[in-house]
Amino acid sequence: MYTPAEMKAARLPHELFLFNMVGNHILLNVIVLSNINVKPMLGLIVPVISLLIISFLLLKGPAHLRSDSLFVRYHWHLVIKRTRIFLIGYVLLAIAFLLAWFMYAYVGAMKELVIAVLAGLGLLPVMALVIVLTVMDSESLSQAIHGREPTKVPEKLLQGTAR
Repeated sequence: MYTPAEMKAARLPHELFLFNMVGNHILLNVIVLSNINVKPMLGLIVPVISLLIISFLLLKGPAHLRSDSLFVRYHWHLVIKRTRIFLIGYVLLAIAFLLAWFMYAYVGAMKELVIAVLAGLGLLPVMALVIVLTVMDSESLSQAIHGREPTKVPEKLLQGTAR
């Protein structure tokens, strides 16, 4: 069985990651989008909060990957891996934004076409990624809360050499 400190250390990255996925990208996004006509700069709140959480996870994660507890190393490893996947989604969203802006500013594309490109190539894939990562990480959080052993642990975590 794991100590309460180990279980808390294993839960923390999942709680932060899920807050970013659900609280920030779903709930806060709805609030921001419903008020964006009044204050357009509100659109920056979601990515700024997200990048702060992502930065914390990626900067603090390596220290936890050297923990004495395999349980803690495993859970931080999962969240860091999922955070990197989510960052790829953010990069693709940024590329879609740049493509849409280029089409509108230099090609003279209609506003409707630009919105379709932005939604289809940027927003929709990121929201699907948010849902998939939320479901996956919810199960991992449940394992961390109940102190259940992981079924498949990468070899580098067993040796304590994960990065």
